[in-house]
Amino acid sequence: MSSETKPASQTEIASETKSPEIELLFTGLAAEADKFLVGASTVALIRNAGELILFDTGPYAYRPILQGRLRRAGVDPASVSKVVLSHLHWDNAANADLFANAEILVHERELKAAGRTSGRDPAIPEYTIRAINKLRLRPIAAEIELAAGLRLVELPGHTPGSIGLLAGRRLLAGDAVGNAKEAVAGRIGSHVAGLQRATDSLKKALEIADIIYPGHDRPFRVGPPIAYVSDYELRIRLFVDPAGQDEELHFGAAAAKSFATWPGN
Repeated sequence: MSSETKPASQTEIASETKSPEIELLFTGLAAEADKFLVGASTVALIRNAGELILFDTGPYAYRPILQGRLRRAGVDPASVSKVVLSHLHWDNAANADLFANAEILVHERELKAAGRTSGRDPAIPEYTIRAINKLRLRPIAAEIELAAGLRLVELPGHTPGSIGLLAGRRLLAGDAVGNAKEAVAGRIGSHVAGLQRATDSLKKALEIADIIYPGHDRPFRVGPPIAYVSDYELRIRLFVDPAGQDEELHFGAAAAKSFATWPGN
């Protein structure tokens, strides 16, 4: 089975705000399955005054697709100056090693939790810890300004050191806001660092932002009412009969692209 989410159109978002510019390389997918973990996470490229910043890097399965989308965006991984990791889970931080020249910004509480010899979050793979320790790691202890109008914010709860990136009134939230449904309900579904912390961080995110880019969903306006900025396309192909035709599910607007170009599309 293979699936792909197409990055949502940024025209409407960009028209409402000036720089920094946020370009979605991957749009998170709000989906669950009974046979596997979906793990489709938001990955964003931020262009700010000539600087290139990446927010999260996605799961390892993104790797060739991420490299292709960076090429089409005219971005050499060596030119990315900062990589902000919202947290260290397998579906968010697995490709940080592609950016050897970048500062890797991670909250120190996240690093401490990842380094535990017992009771460590099982969603943090050991290979991720080994990889980032070989990079230009920059532990973050508090909220900081990265540049004018660009701020790292603390959003603990989903994990001890979850952070987001606030660009004006637009927030890249990681899994502190997993999807729009959690925003409506006022409660996030996954919180290894405590429900109250997670609830407080969700409330904070909704207060400081007008538009939120969730960890596993497309961007939405805080409102009220909470509403998606735009639709997106999703195709799922099921390889169910080796001698016959595949089955395909298609959500959203019709698209002309073929799976023959995936993952290079």
